[in-house]
Amino acid sequence: MKVNPASGRMNHIPLLLVLGAAPLLLANWFIVVMILGRDCAFLDEGGNITECAGGFSEEEMTAISGVIALVLLVIQMILIVLVRRRTRGS
Repeated sequence: MKVNPASGRMNHIPLLLVLGAAPLLLANWFIVVMILGRDCAFLDEGGNITECAGGFSEEEMTAISGVIALVLLVIQMILIVLVRRRTRGS
């Protein structure tokens, strides 16, 4: 019986995508927070951030950046799979 090394390697691709997703998600979130948080203003006398990115509170800005990071992660995973399929096909 012959073993196809290419098919054995393909079984690791989903595992690698899952293991790479957490750091990629964290990096996406950090980048989005830095972009949205550059307009934050300290309006309290205690130094608390009360307004960010068009009037959102700090908590709302963090939640919005988490959702945007998830969307970016899904787009990146789709692109990785599509490029992988295209390079495998040629």
